[in-house]
Amino acid sequence: MKVELDKQALFALASDSRIEILKALGPQRRTVTQLAESLGIDKAAVHRHLKKLEEGGFVVRDEDHGFVYYGLSWKARDIISPGENTKIVIVFASGWLMVAAAVIAVLAAISGMSARAGETMQGNETSGPGLDFLQPLPGSWEWGVLGLVLAAVAVGLIYLGYRRLRRPKQTGLAKGVRPVEVLD
Repeated sequence: MKVELDKQALFALASDSRIEILKALGPQRRTVTQLAESLGIDKAAVHRHLKKLEEGGFVVRDEDHGFVYYGLSWKARDIISPGENTKIVIVFASGWLMVAAAVIAVLAAISGMSARAGETMQGNETSGPGLDFLQPLPGSWEWGVLGLVLAAVAVGLIYLGYRRLRRPKQTGLAKGVRPVEVLD
């Protein structure tokens, strides 16, 4: 996504305190009291800064169970960590490349076993008589194991990319922190 900054957005970013508030909201949404305590700023000042950030489109206000929480908008997330989308694309691409490699490895294992069986059926067996045609070519089982390992890694990478993409909504409170005020 492309972030466009207008006059209000630039004004909202023109304060060190507002930048610190954005960084504090990065991991989770918070109340004015929580922000004031963690940053060591007066609650009234935090409230004024949050209003400017909200006008600039960087902060989203959310009322939940009688409390007012502030969290980052997509615009602020993209400014704070611009490489996040790139990381997700790389993880997904790596996962799908692993899937392709796993399919190739499994096909190599299957073709190795069928080639051996085909040689024996035509009477070209090199070892003694018996059921040797059921034995795979040397190394073909290793291709099968490699394919399974690559498939497992691919599933893990794709799951990791999905989790990054579908990041859970910011949770309300940090452990041990109780909000004590409600803003209108």
